Amino acid sequence: MRKGSRRNDWTVAEEQFLIANAGKLPKRDICQMLKRSSASVKMKAAALRRSGVDVCLRHHRTALEPCPSCGRPSATIDRTGMCEPCRRRDQLASIQARIADLMPLLPPEERDLYERTEAKTESRADPLPEPPDTEGMTAYRAAYAEEAHAIAVEACVSGNLRRAVKAAQKRKERIEKKVKSMNL
Repeated sequence: MRKGSRRNDWTVAEEQFLIANAGKLPKRDICQMLKRSSASVKMKAAALRRSGVDVCLRHHRTALEPCPSCGRPSATIDRTGMCEPCRRRDQLASIQARIADLMPLLPPEERDLYERTEAKTESRADPLPEPPDTEGMTAYRAAYAEEAHAIAVEACVSGNLRRAVKAAQKRKERIEKKVKSMNL
């Protein structure tokens, strides 16, 4: 403390604010809201840790952005503004719409055969990863683990949809081939 400066003790409300928001907000924002210096906030966090309160000032800034289409946090938003799972779902819907357009062109026995065999087959689907156990972690570590889990879930869903799209494309190609052979 500088000579001649007045002492500004921490209030209980300021301590509670620091405890509640440490790791959730950047230290710079906490300092601005409390109107205290960075050194003061760091020293108070250290004092709280010494007294047994778990306070960590590290803040994880996520790299995920919400997808405007589905609202989920995503790491794969492209220039169209959609995440990969949303793009795959749209692709799958358009292929299935094309299959629905081709089905009436098949003779009834071919259509029945398709509905008994091919329409019921499904692509293999990987299970979604388990959510992380964040109990006992600092807010920084918990946020980091949750972001890694969100990225893993997105990759898993994308892989499952990719396989479904490929299977639907093959079904569509087989139906188109049958329709072409009948029209020739």
